[in-house]
Amino acid sequence: MPRKHTSLLFTLIFALSLALLLWWAVFAFVATGELRTAAHHLQDGDIEGAARALGADSVVGLEQLARARRWMFATEGAFFAIVLLAAGWLYRVAVVRENEARRTQDRFLAAATHELKTPLATLVLLLDSLRTGRVPPEKMDRYLGNGLQQAERLRLGLDNVLTEAGLRATRHTGKPQAGDLAIDVREAMGAMEGHAAACSVQLRAELPESLPFLRDPVAIQLVLRNLLDNAIKYSAAGGAVHVALSSDGDVATIRVTDQGRGMDQEELDHAFLAFWRGSDTASGGTGLGLHLARELVTAHRGKITATSAGRDRGCQLTVELPILRGVA
Repeated sequence: MPRKHTSLLFTLIFALSLALLLWWAVFAFVATGELRTAAHHLQDGDIEGAARALGADSVVGLEQLARARRWMFATEGAFFAIVLLAAGWLYRVAVVRENEARRTQDRFLAAATHELKTPLATLVLLLDSLRTGRVPPEKMDRYLGNGLQQAERLRLGLDNVLTEAGLRATRHTGKPQAGDLAIDVREAMGAMEGHAAACSVQLRAELPESLPFLRDPVAIQLVLRNLLDNAIKYSAAGGAVHVALSSDGDVATIRVTDQGRGMDQEELDHAFLAFWRGSDTASGGTGLGLHLARELVTAHRGKITATSAGRDRGCQLTVELPILRGVA
């Protein structure tokens, strides 16, 4: 149940419980007054007056009044029991949700610590090696390439964390700007070339010369780089990542296809959940990349899907975006 609906239901149950409690308090106060009046009539020997004081038309009607009161107490007691059960259920839902949030936070902290600390430690080691002259000249390019890869990994991890925090706070992206989606894809691929080269993965493109598009350029870059990073990260050395951009009517389609480890059905079902990384965590990551890609694509009124024939059979991520006309 969505958190908003849970809060609304809890408020309703609380209001009903308070109303029922007030009703019983008022009824008990009135009933004690009736008993006091009936007692005075009985002391005077006025049985009929005592019956009327208790709410019956006559002494004969006291039995009918007793049955009505018994039914009223039974139904109200049953209703109150249902309300208490509902409140207990809501409490259990809240506890389960809190525990899940805590587990999610723990998973995120563990993943973020690894994802951000590892490249930072590598960069520190690289800089220290360069400072002390321990890097042989023939290995300088490889060391610097690895340093650039780790810097890009650190930058992308920080971008993901900050963007996720911003989305949770504002729930929207920046203002769309006129641009060219083909240029956006080329820019993202250029930014990821060092990462791909360090992993011995080729980047291949099938792009039109131009595709005018209205978009948030920062958000689109984050989407593209996360998709490319995911494809490169799970590709074997010597593999290739193919990026295709096409348009059909008012829809632009981006396909990022790799020949890597692929996804099983459980991974396909959970691929776009925040902080979910599956059972294979050796490749690192915060579990935010694909989740953020979906959130940002959705903010552009588009959709993203993942398909895979299974483990070790590659994966394809498809983004469909409406080609917006005019100025948003």
